[in-house]
Amino acid sequence: MSDHPTSERPAEPAEQTGKPTDAWVMLLPPGWARFPTGEGRQRELDEAIEQVVARALPDTMPRDKVEPFRHMLRDELHKTLGQARDAGTGAVYLPTEPMEGVIVPGSIAEIEVVSDVGTDPARIVTSILSDGYEESELVEIDGRPGIRVVHTEHGMKRDDLELSTRQVLYAVSRDETDGEWLVLSFTTIWNSENTERLAEAMVFFFDAVMSTFRWAGPGTNPLNLPERSVPGSA
Repeated sequence: MSDHPTSERPAEPAEQTGKPTDAWVMLLPPGWARFPTGEGRQRELDEAIEQVVARALPDTMPRDKVEPFRHMLRDELHKTLGQARDAGTGAVYLPTEPMEGVIVPGSIAEIEVVSDVGTDPARIVTSILSDGYEESELVEIDGRPGIRVVHTEHGMKRDDLELSTRQVLYAVSRDETDGEWLVLSFTTIWNSENTERLAEAMVFFFDAVMSTFRWAGPGTNPLNLPERSVPGSA
């Protein structure tokens, strides 16, 4: 699934400093890739894009035939991920291969935000619960308080198509003293009854992914996550 190591800054336990919530891991199925889009991560982003291009269009294919497609894929990924970087997203998870022959209509955005410093996270999530989302509930993510909300929009226009979108967002408190939060936001789209059923299934998929989320910073020992887990860190 991912060639990333399970820790971006490995160190001996005695040398580790920081907080348990400084890093995290979660499981994704084969065919998904994590693209770091945060500030100062351009080199890592370029490497991640090249890995995807190499897997999709390997050197064993005739160069004269596939090179234009490599350029197209590279340019599209740089465009999409550049927009995510400009929006303040720290990382984007995208399906890069079909699942059972189907192109998955979904993406996950990873965003770190700072809210009211020193405020009880329960007060913040309670205020979000009253914001009018079609679904909202309190959750606990590996021991930390958070919230899950769902928002759906219809009649979106894209390339002369009318689409519907559904966003499922988890926001979890990393540190109430510093007001740090991690947001993981999944978005899927559809434009027909058949693709709507796939979109509904993708919501269950994202909830299943979030059930594997574990903090992986100093002092933690994430359980039941094999080497194919996908890391993230501050």
